[in-house]
Formats: sequence, structure tokens, C-alpha cells
Amino acid sequence: MTSLLSSWNLFLPQVLVGSLVGALLSVLGILIVLRGMTFFGVTLSQAVTFSVALSLFMEWPGEIFPILFSCILVFPLLYVRKLPGMKEEVILGILFVFFSAASQFMLALGGNVQNHLMAAFFGDILTSQVRADSLGIYVAVFFFFLYLSFFRRFLFISFDRDEYKIQVGNPLPFDLLFYIILAASLTVAVNLLGTFYSIAHLLLPVFALLPIIRSLKILTIVCVLFSVLSTCLGFMLSLVGLERNGELIYFPTSSSIILVLCFFAFFLHLSRYLITSFFSKNGR
Repeated sequence: MTSLLSSWNLFLPQVLVGSLVGALLSVLGILIVLRGMTFFGVTLSQAVTFSVALSLFMEWPGEIFPILFSCILVFPLLYVRKLPGMKEEVILGILFVFFSAASQFMLALGGNVQNHLMAAFFGDILTSQVRADSLGIYVAVFFFFLYLSFFRRFLFISFDRDEYKIQVGNPLPFDLLFYIILAASLTVAVNLLGTFYSIAHLLLPVFALLPIIRSLKILTIVCVLFSVLSTCLGFMLSLVGLERNGELIYFPTSSSIILVLCFFAFFLHLSRYLITSFFSKNGR
């Protein structure tokens, strides 16, 4: 236990950054799920991974270029998914496979691109050199506050678009702002902690809690707690070595956090199902 606590203190910056990024994504995920844009969010995360790989290939320095490129990618993404005569799911499915393949294609370039792209896919907080004062964190926090500032308007557009047109006007500018916020936040998360980590925190807290909690304010708070608690527990799990064949094996940190998220999500759904079934039988 003493060694575990000392290791925890050693990796405190990674824990803080992982918790912060996860919490921000969990709040963004609320509107993604409410809008029925789950597949779009997953597809966008793959496009973001491609933009990170392209930035490495072009040797663009710093963290700002992948963010800018991802925001630019939003415009053609929005255009092609609205093509007449094509179902949105079909377009998103094609784009998901395209960006996934294009990102892996860049693995053939080898060298720095290969190492960083593998980290971008799977991530590992424990070994990453994340810093709480990095530019990406400041950008993510800025867009998060921008998201909160216009949340009611985003919500209005999501659930009553026709009424918004009558009362306010063209919803396109705020639609674009919402997608840019999402793209920038996902880029920071993928760049720091990996694609799968980002998708898990974006969707799993909302999937787990939305059937239980109807108040948006309470849902936001509990999603943040759900994400932070899972991050801390998953981090602690990865610090506990498992002895196998005479060797001490440590699990990947990001994957451990994702597994904890999945466990909590499944546990909540199973508990809700059992409780509902129990009261339904007793009510007959």
C-alpha cells in the first residue's frame, strides 16, 4: 500500500490531466447522445486521429496545428453527411472506415509518426508526458467554457429546430460552433490520451446515467463524478502489479480506466434492470 501511494504521488500530474480531460468529454457527451450523434462522435474521433497523424507527417510543430486542422475537417464532414439521396449512417460509416484506414496507412511511414500514432490510438496516461500547463489543456478549458456559455442555445436547436428558426433565426452558425468545440476538444484528448480513451469518456458516462437521471444539471454533475472516479480507480488498478510466470505485469493505464468505465456502466444498467424487474413482478 505504501508503494502504491508513493507511485500515486509520482504520477499525480497524469491523474489530474486524465481526470480533467475525461470530465470535459463526459459533459460534451451529454449533448452528443441527446442529439443522437453517437456515430458522428466516433467518426469525428477517427478524423481527429488522422489530423494528428497528418500533423506529425508534415512536421508541424506544437499542439495548435492538429486542432486547427480538425476544426477545418468539420466543414466537409458536415457537408458530406447531408448529401441528398444518401443515409447519414452510410456516409458516416464510409468516413469512419476511411479515416481509420488513412491513419493506419501512415503507420507505414514509420519513425516518429508510427510511435506517436500508436500512442494516439491506444494512449497510456502512465507513460505520457502530459502537463497540466500545456497549451492543449488551456484550449480544451476555453472551448469547454464556450460550450457551457451557449449550452441552452445548443439544446434549443437540438430539440426544436423549427421553433428556433422562428424565434431566433438561422441555426447554422451555432451548429458550426458546436461542431468546432467538439472537434477541438476531441483533438486535445486524442493528442494527450488516445482515441479509445476519448471515445470512452465521451459516451460511456452518458450511456450509463441517462436512463437513470433526467435532470440535465444533476446529469452533468454525476457524469463528471463518474468519469473522475473511473479515472482514479483505473489508474490505481494499473499500478497494482500482477505476478504471472515469475514476472510482475502491469496493465496499461488508459485501458484499465476504460475497463472500469465499462464495468460501472454495465453494473448500473444491470442493477436498473434487476430493480425494475423485481418491482414489476411484485406489482402484479
